[in-house]
Amino acid sequence: MDREWKVAARRAVHWSLPVGLTGLSLGWTVYAVGEILAHQAPAPLAYTVAGIYDAVWLYALAMETAHRRQGSNGTLPAVLGWLFLVTSVGVLVTHGLLYATAVVAVIGAVVPAAAKATLIMAVERDTTRISCAAQQQIDAVRSATRDQVAIGRAVTRAKADRHKTAAHLEREEHTARGQAHKVRHEAAEKLTKLTSEHPAADLPEEVPALFSDEDLARVLGQWTQEGVSLGVSPVSPQVGPVSPVPELPAPQGEGHTPLDWPALAAVAAVAGVETPEPGEPLTEEQLMVVLRWLRHSENPPLSYRKALAAYRAAGFSAKEERVRKAYAALIDAEDAQP
Repeated sequence: MDREWKVAARRAVHWSLPVGLTGLSLGWTVYAVGEILAHQAPAPLAYTVAGIYDAVWLYALAMETAHRRQGSNGTLPAVLGWLFLVTSVGVLVTHGLLYATAVVAVIGAVVPAAAKATLIMAVERDTTRISCAAQQQIDAVRSATRDQVAIGRAVTRAKADRHKTAAHLEREEHTARGQAHKVRHEAAEKLTKLTSEHPAADLPEEVPALFSDEDLARVLGQWTQEGVSLGVSPVSPQVGPVSPVPELPAPQGEGHTPLDWPALAAVAAVAGVETPEPGEPLTEEQLMVVLRWLRHSENPPLSYRKALAAYRAAGFSAKEERVRKAYAALIDAEDAQP
C-alpha cells in the first residue's frame, strides 16, 4: 500500500506542471475569446463559444496524449492539437495587444506553447519508463564504462609522462657528453699549443726511490695480522689487518741457486738449531738462520727483495708475511749490535 502511494505521488509530481499550464492556458483562452466575441455578440453566447472551443482543444490534447502513451497513430488529434495551439496563441496575442500591453500579449502566447511542450515531454517520459532493476543495470554498465575510460586515460597520461621524462634525460645525457667532448678537445688543443711553444727539457728515465730496500723491509716487517706492532715509529704508515698469505712454494722446474750450504750448517750450529732443509717446515729460529745466511751470502748484504728471491730459489717455503717479519727482526737485531 505504501509503495502504491509513492508511485501515485511520483506520477502526480510528474504530471503537475503540464496539467497546471494546460489549465492556465485554457482558462486564459476562454477569457480572451469570450471578451473579443462579446463586442460582436451577447456575452453569454460569446463565452459559450469560447468554452466549446476550449473543450474541443482539451479533447484533442487528451486523445493525442492517449495515442502517444500507447504508441498508436493519432494523426487527427495531433493535427487538431497543433491547429488549436496556433489559434490560441494568435487569440491571446491579439487580446493582449487590444486590451492590455505587449508584455501581456507575449506572456499569453508563451503559456499555451509551454503547456504543449511540457505535455509532450511528460507523455514521452511516461511511455519510455523502465523498471528499477533495468535502470540499475544500465547505471552499472555506465559506471563500469566510465571507470574503464578513466583508467585508460590515466594509463595513457602516465605513458606519455614516462616517454617525456626519458626524452629529457636522454637529451641531458647527450648534452653532458657533448660538453665533456668539447672540454677534452679544448684541453688537447691547449696542451698541443703549450708543448709546441715551450718544449719540455729531458726528464730522467727513472725517479729515484725515496726509501731503500732495507728501509722498506724494516717497515713492512713490523706489520702483523692484528695490526701494527708497538715497535712502529710514529711516522710509519698505519695499516690495518692483513689477510693471511699462502705459503710460498718452491719454484717448479728450476734448479737451486748454487749456495754455500756448509756455511748454512755453520750458522745453524752457532744459533743452536738444526740445519734447515729445503721443502721442510721451518721454525722461527731456523727461518732467521736461513735469512741471515742468505743476506750475508754476498757483499754488500742482500736487500729484502733479493733475499726473498734467493729464499725461493733455494727451495725453502714459508708465508711471505712471515718471511718479511723475520727479515725485519733480523735487520733490527743487526742494527742493535754495537
